[in-house]
Amino acid sequence: MRKIVNQVRDMELIEKELQSSLAGVLVLNLTSEKFVQIVTPYIYKDKNIFIFFNNDNELASGIHFDSIVSFTVMRYGKARKTKNIDYDPSYNVFSITIRGVVRKVDDSKVINDLQQNYIQKYKKTINDKIDMSFLSNIIIIDTEEIQAFEETGG
Repeated sequence: MRKIVNQVRDMELIEKELQSSLAGVLVLNLTSEKFVQIVTPYIYKDKNIFIFFNNDNELASGIHFDSIVSFTVMRYGKARKTKNIDYDPSYNVFSITIRGVVRKVDDSKVINDLQQNYIQKYKKTINDKIDMSFLSNIIIIDTEEIQAFEETGG
């Protein structure tokens, strides 16, 4: 088994992928001994990740704000042979991991703007009635570090 891992430094490519991907994995610390991973939709804006919870979500009430969290987006692509490798690869993965401080979004203007962005990204038509309670509790991952890698192997 072989693999080639390349760090991706092209921010335009990274941001394009973050804007087009529909979900990622949020990892956060609920207690000193308990980490939680959840798959969640998100909005990428101004180099930050925004995640939406409804008001009744128990996980949201257990978040330790101002702590470090991690968020990862992955895209599985077609494995293709290039002149740089001497074997037939069986997989190709592009991953982006964002590490930053989690905070609660409180500004009502920002919340309204983010809700509209969410509706535009995930809702096929806006004609339907939209239950905004599922978009009422928003957290931001204030980005400190973005790392992206492309891995090909097999």
